[in-house]
Amino acid sequence: MKISVVIPCYNEEQYIGQAIGSIMEQTRPADEIIVVDDGSDDRSTEIAGSFGKGVTILSSGGGGAPLARNMGAEYASGDALMFFDADDVLGPHAMEALTEQLEMNPDGIAACQWFRLEKINGLWVKRPRSCSPLSSEKDYLDGWIGEIYHPPCSVLWSRAAYERTGGWDQEVRVNQDGDLMMRALADGTDLQITQKGAAYYRRMPEEQLGASQSAGRFKRTGRESQIYVILKVIKKLEEREMLDDYRHSLTVELNKIYMHCKDLYPDLAKECRRVIRIYGEPGYIHSAKGIKKGFRSAVRAGSNRVAGLLNKIGLIVLREWLSRIKNKMFSRETASSHEDSSDSTTPAIGEEIRYGLEACQKAIGKEQ
Repeated sequence: MKISVVIPCYNEEQYIGQAIGSIMEQTRPADEIIVVDDGSDDRSTEIAGSFGKGVTILSSGGGGAPLARNMGAEYASGDALMFFDADDVLGPHAMEALTEQLEMNPDGIAACQWFRLEKINGLWVKRPRSCSPLSSEKDYLDGWIGEIYHPPCSVLWSRAAYERTGGWDQEVRVNQDGDLMMRALADGTDLQITQKGAAYYRRMPEEQLGASQSAGRFKRTGRESQIYVILKVIKKLEEREMLDDYRHSLTVELNKIYMHCKDLYPDLAKECRRVIRIYGEPGYIHSAKGIKKGFRSAVRAGSNRVAGLLNKIGLIVLREWLSRIKNKMFSRETASSHEDSSDSTTPAIGEEIRYGLEACQKAIGKEQ
């Protein structure tokens, strides 16, 4: 299996060297690395070029990240594709683990564990991922609709799976990777998760968030894009006669967008209500599920408080009995948390992540 890594890049001189270095340090290296520059005016392409023949540099002319990724995928010769953001980092065993998983599912998609990179006291350290584990009651499409996801740096696509999607949608302004993945999952593409290896998704400091693409979801264009993506998922599910299985998740997500839009963008809030009315879960069913979820949360919180009180006053046996009852009630949910476990090759939470820095320093010949 030949693997191509496509890296869209716009003004990432601070991070692209480590990103490329971490890909080159893999126990199973990629066969080609393609950096698609999207009109950078800093040293990004100079740093990428310092790695030599192992990195191909293309230019997309400032057309945006989806266009850059599409251009990179078209140029790539690999049987498998990874779309790697220029500020992320790959743990050294990730590509090997993803390749092994994809070889067992050669027309599908593979993903590995992921964690956040967060800057604390001047160091980029490993932090837990920013979304909850997937409940055992949900499948991966349910998860992606509800913002339980794997970022692109942790995903390896078979060429066949990627091409079935039609590529990255250049009209999508936010959640571009979510749009691509949800279209694939709604179309029946199989996604497999490996517990080996890890990817690291960099979370920018607060002072840089205003300029980041993720901050765009709070703007009107971001909210429009969110609705647009959901409508595309609905259309795909209708085509496959699978909409009934996802009405609840779609309703929950549309209600979230509605709440964000109702004061700032009332016309978009109205559109959310229209879509829910046509494609969402019937109100009485949605309300009943909400009551059930609220009850379970109240029971869980109450049992935790009682257990703490019993422990404080010394009634250990009674506390352990209460804990067993709670664990039995929520066994399906706690079982799903195993998806978030680390393997022995990943650093501890809070440890500085330096993967790729040595390769970067060697390439550019100075401290990064």
